Amino acid sequence: MAMYVTEQVAQEIVDRTMAILPYNINVMDQDGRIIGSGDRRRILTKHEVASEVLKRKEIIEINHNDTQNWDGVKEGINLPIVFQGEVVGVVGITGDPEVTRGYGQLVKMTTEMIIEQAFLQKQLQLDERIKEELVHQLINGNNLGESLVFEKAKSLQIDLMVPRVVIVFKCSSQQIDRNQKLEQKIQEMKEKDDLTGKTYTGEMVILKKVAITNEDWEKERTLNTIRIWLSQLQKIDPSVKLAIGSYYSTFKKLHQSYKEAQDTLVIGEKLVLEQSLLLYEDFSKYVFINELAQSMDNPFIEVINKLKGEGLGDLQRTLEVYINQNGRAINTSNELFIHRNSLQYRLEKIKEITGKDPRNYKDLFELYLSIIIDKFTSRKK
Repeated sequence: MAMYVTEQVAQEIVDRTMAILPYNINVMDQDGRIIGSGDRRRILTKHEVASEVLKRKEIIEINHNDTQNWDGVKEGINLPIVFQGEVVGVVGITGDPEVTRGYGQLVKMTTEMIIEQAFLQKQLQLDERIKEELVHQLINGNNLGESLVFEKAKSLQIDLMVPRVVIVFKCSSQQIDRNQKLEQKIQEMKEKDDLTGKTYTGEMVILKKVAITNEDWEKERTLNTIRIWLSQLQKIDPSVKLAIGSYYSTFKKLHQSYKEAQDTLVIGEKLVLEQSLLLYEDFSKYVFINELAQSMDNPFIEVINKLKGEGLGDLQRTLEVYINQNGRAINTSNELFIHRNSLQYRLEKIKEITGKDPRNYKDLFELYLSIIIDKFTSRKK
């Protein structure tokens, strides 16, 4: 594979070699143009000797007397740059060949090493982009039955059969440097066979390898690791939250795990603002309620709205505490610091206003739904 020397890499070669050698260095591309030089005035000018080096594929020295035979060329030594068996450019050292000759192989070796490093870095970045594309394909469920998916995974040495769950990370910070630190920390913490990506909405996603015993996910083992991750990330940004989807035995369901994690994150931010670690299985019923509420004309909103009138805040608070206490009157009275008779009065008032009696389990369920759905709809962003 040919590796053409870019202007950026050429100038890096010049800067690094001239930092230790007291001679001007020129780097020429495959067309013989100077694309890196300690003498910036020569950039993009044609170097005739370089063209000849490229043609012969060998070193050419120019002494003082030879300069008159070449247009705009100074005395020095010019060496072919070889990458993967192919001459991809020329590096020149300006000065008396009798003096600069001893530095020739050192400069050539340094030049080829820098090009090799640049190539490997470019390949690494390319692999990371392809990995991210694969992650997007998996979490979106696109064309997962095609052989190209397996070929792409194989080329990246990714085993799609490894059991994984999807974790979605999110923070409220808008600081670019802080977000970059979070991303870097996630890359440092991830384990072998974990895959990472970033969604178009800015959320970090990890397809986390998990341990399976008798076809069951060892959830606590995963959660122990995630809690450690979370504590480390929150040292960088306390607003970090993460949600975890369900485990499915096939990679073709990773998109379902992703959707669950994403929905859980949305619901968790509305119901439990202080909670940082969210599991889909704990919020699945609320996800269902939210989806149901979005797909129908919502009669439940009218119920809770009746308690939102002026001076009725105590009734809504009473209802929420009553529900959280599983309808236990004594516990509710104690938490609200009111007498049981006052509680009964408030419950009767709720029945009068909404037409739903909190002491009736069926009505209490409808009141509970109205509160939950109200939280979903009133906190839309």
